[in-house]
Amino acid sequence: AEHTIDRDKKGSRKTFPNLSCGDPWSTAQFSLTGINEQVSYENPIIWSVSGGSEYMLYLKLILKQWFSIGLSPVFIVALDLETATYLCGLGYQSVVWDLPKASYSKVADAKFEVAATFSEMGAPAFFMEVDVFCKKNPMHLFLHSTNTTDDEEYGIVVSGHGYADFVPNIGQYYVRPSENTTQFFRAVAKVLEYSKEHGEYLTHNNVTKSFFDQRLFYQCLPPTFGGDKDYNASQAIYLINDKLRQNNLLSLCRKITHSHLFPWRPVSNVHISANHPPILFDSTVCIHPLFESPLGSLKLKVATARFLGFDPTPVLPESRFLKTLNGDLTFNECWNMPFIGDDMFGHDVFTHKRFKVAISTLIYFAKTSGRILVLPRYFRDSNTHAVMVMALVDIRTIEEIVPVHHLPADSPHTVVLADGNRNNFIADLQKVEDHHVVAVESFCRFFDKKYEKDIREIWLRLRFCLKDPRLRFTKGSGSWNRLCGTDGIYDQDV
Repeated sequence: AEHTIDRDKKGSRKTFPNLSCGDPWSTAQFSLTGINEQVSYENPIIWSVSGGSEYMLYLKLILKQWFSIGLSPVFIVALDLETATYLCGLGYQSVVWDLPKASYSKVADAKFEVAATFSEMGAPAFFMEVDVFCKKNPMHLFLHSTNTTDDEEYGIVVSGHGYADFVPNIGQYYVRPSENTTQFFRAVAKVLEYSKEHGEYLTHNNVTKSFFDQRLFYQCLPPTFGGDKDYNASQAIYLINDKLRQNNLLSLCRKITHSHLFPWRPVSNVHISANHPPILFDSTVCIHPLFESPLGSLKLKVATARFLGFDPTPVLPESRFLKTLNGDLTFNECWNMPFIGDDMFGHDVFTHKRFKVAISTLIYFAKTSGRILVLPRYFRDSNTHAVMVMALVDIRTIEEIVPVHHLPADSPHTVVLADGNRNNFIADLQKVEDHHVVAVESFCRFFDKKYEKDIREIWLRLRFCLKDPRLRFTKGSGSWNRLCGTDGIYDQDV
């Protein structure tokens, strides 16, 4: 049965009754005495770390969505006083992280130190970053192994990362308190301190900051997963070279953690997808859109969540949507049209311009009709390579023009045929303005060059060809090279 939390019947959002909201962590942690008596393994502390003006814009929306799926009450460690004050005003409990910066990242400092403190106090705790978006409560995935024959009590349960289940993503983790798990988090925090003064630890072998603390976390885990084989050793090459190995940082980590062994396990990435872009499966409950650095653009992550169907914003009954008939942005409905036959197999720059015309025209009609755009997930180029639309255009720049949302493929809709005449089509949209979802059939009829001038104002507001190393699977394909250039450079007008 799916696990839900039922601790909020009276609407209380307080985790720690003796704590004054907005207190500094350096003193507030001493008010947590006895918290282990108020929580249990089935109902742990739910907590997160957040800070910055952009995150404040979305916190209320995201935490409200967490509450709707049973993730409540939530305790927030704020990275600045403004965020804590804002959260306290909303009724959430929050403290300010005021300890001196110990490593390259205050986020990592707080995540590991607070986890160690909760474990030291004997309180089970579930950490979740605010850029994790869930359709359902994921708690049962962390409390109960999907392997019904495995009833071992794990010290740490962590979500998988990327395409590898056995590599942890530290955006979500459940900690069962013990001396060993406490020592583990203390050790990781201690080793991470070297990154403050030694920047080479952050850049060796192109390991970005977003990977450093995560790989360090993995490197320091006891080698108990997968039997006697030490999976952690294979990750060392991403952290240190021969020169840095002389500092014995990882040896220090292993000396501490391996003398305090505990079992740990990951949650499969088919349930929680931490990637950029997230890969969806039938059983995906949560997504964790990744970016170039910790606390990266939350606006982009929220846009990604909307694009993939994990929108934290509830859909209002009166909402109206516009989509393409088959849910992609392609020419496959127009194979028999002579003008497409001549142009579609043209040179690469023209194919790129075709995409600009297509996406901008779709945005134009959604805006003109006052509808929410159901953004297609794929664009097929002249050689039928399918490229994710979110790799070709920054969704944030679309949302500045028209709202974007995702709808299930089987959503009831009204079909409106495109005859290639823009005015006629707008008139047809007005005739069905009360219909919930309008699907455009033969949308490619609008791709004629005579409309480029009219929609140029829109495409000049869009940012094309995202430069993100995590899109390697797209960048390495012929489609990326043809549409965005071999280096994945930011868009230049063509």
